[in-house]
Amino acid sequence: MSRPLENRMRPTCRGIAAAFASWIVLALAPHAALAAAGETGFASLKLGVGARPMGMGSAYVALVDDPTATYWNPAGLAAVRSTQITAMHNEWIQDFRQEYAAVAAPLGKGTLGFAFSGFYTSELEGRDEVGNVTHNFGFNDITMTAGYGRSLAPGLDAGLAVRYLREMIDDQDGATFAADLGARYRVKETGLSFGAAAQNFGGKPKLVDQSFKLPATLRLGAAWSKPIAALHSTGTLTTEIRKARAEDARFHVGGELSYKDRLALRVGGKFGYDAEDVSFGIGLTQSKLRFDYALVPLSSDLGTAHFFSLTARL
Repeated sequence: MSRPLENRMRPTCRGIAAAFASWIVLALAPHAALAAAGETGFASLKLGVGARPMGMGSAYVALVDDPTATYWNPAGLAAVRSTQITAMHNEWIQDFRQEYAAVAAPLGKGTLGFAFSGFYTSELEGRDEVGNVTHNFGFNDITMTAGYGRSLAPGLDAGLAVRYLREMIDDQDGATFAADLGARYRVKETGLSFGAAAQNFGGKPKLVDQSFKLPATLRLGAAWSKPIAALHSTGTLTTEIRKARAEDARFHVGGELSYKDRLALRVGGKFGYDAEDVSFGIGLTQSKLRFDYALVPLSSDLGTAHFFSLTARL
């Protein structure tokens, strides 16, 4: 644990929760945390899931067509035509880890998806005002999501997702429910698509004796894919504007070159962030399995995040 965090720790649960929450939000978005400290919780909702989208700068709201749609845009579930399973592991900064698993399967006129996400760390030390160790404590965020997407008209998809969130720090916990709404429009035979999602709108969970707001987020994006016959490949460009509660709007952009649907190279960029700017990724597809990896360097001496995911088509 870093010295600044240690010095902020208190033997009470209130002190533990406040110091830890401030530190993690600061790592995710420094300027936003300073401008609106304490306004939102469940900062792990901002991390993103799936190595493919993370390698493309998290610009995925208009492109998503796999089980991770339960996170990015529930309308993307409508593009899942057969049962798919995705599992992801994220080696984030310090000792933080993220696990994610999702499944999507056609049901009726649309596609039903379920997902589980866990964000956690190894034990941390609680310290009093003079730096003496009081006790060790744990932290984890758990999110369970159910979503459904279907086609409403040619090229137009819509989706809804409902999630249960629970955050535990030491022996205290807070829980609530939230909902997402999403839409996507694919322009026929052009490779162009547009997507929009309103995410994390719900209750105000309470931790210890203080309630806080969820990081409600609006996403708006566009994507364009085009075959490149000379390279036996398909090129994809994707962009997204993201606005979260208590933060300025941010811009995301990503690109992918897929060779014969077997090897994909990816790059992405984020603008308006202090700790993130570029990302890189690779994807390997063999038969019904796809392995994806993304590398996301973080500034401010935070290190590098590594995302690994595997998607199976059944």
